[in-house]
Amino acid sequence: MASRRNLLIGGIGAAVVAAGGWIAIERFGLLAPATHKTPAKPPLLGNVTAPKRLVVWGSYTCPFTAQLFVMLRSIVADMPQTASVEWRHFPIHKPDPALQVAGLGFEGDHFWGFTFRVLNLVLKAGGMYSGLTRQKLDEFAAAEGGSDETFKAAYADPAKWAAVKEDLLAGRLLGVTRTPGLFYNGYFLTPTGLPANIKGLEMSLRKMLQTA
Repeated sequence: MASRRNLLIGGIGAAVVAAGGWIAIERFGLLAPATHKTPAKPPLLGNVTAPKRLVVWGSYTCPFTAQLFVMLRSIVADMPQTASVEWRHFPIHKPDPALQVAGLGFEGDHFWGFTFRVLNLVLKAGGMYSGLTRQKLDEFAAAEGGSDETFKAAYADPAKWAAVKEDLLAGRLLGVTRTPGLFYNGYFLTPTGLPANIKGLEMSLRKMLQTA
């Protein structure tokens, strides 16, 4: 839909551009410093010792990523000793890279709290992300114990930009062209996107995680 193509970068994008020293990468408008440190480990939803791990390449501006995580959050809650979910960045709209870097300003449960708030807004808006204003993002940050300083620190950290960029490139190498890209044990489960039968997918995932 046309409105999804609007470049609603808002305060986050403006802050990044104003900071200077950034180079544009890829057609998504992904920004990254010219030099960076080794990225940290990807955010993990659930117990790090859980033996079954799903890996998702997702976008903060994608309602299908949001739909999938409603399901995955329930699965992890119901199977805490069995399943976990690893987040990988795959920005698809120009606000997305900066939003995902902002998310990396939070750690552990606070990363997921901020991420779920963003995804839930996009899902409730039917895929529109115009509601992700700076005011709303500040509200989400405060709810997770953060502030404007959290965003500023994230933007200033080269490793966070590197994590977004390198996940995007890795996803492309694995054949991800749209979000969400869901993988398990090396198998690409959503090569054509999220299926229309979400309940059917959830039942299959639960059975697979319980028996595989």
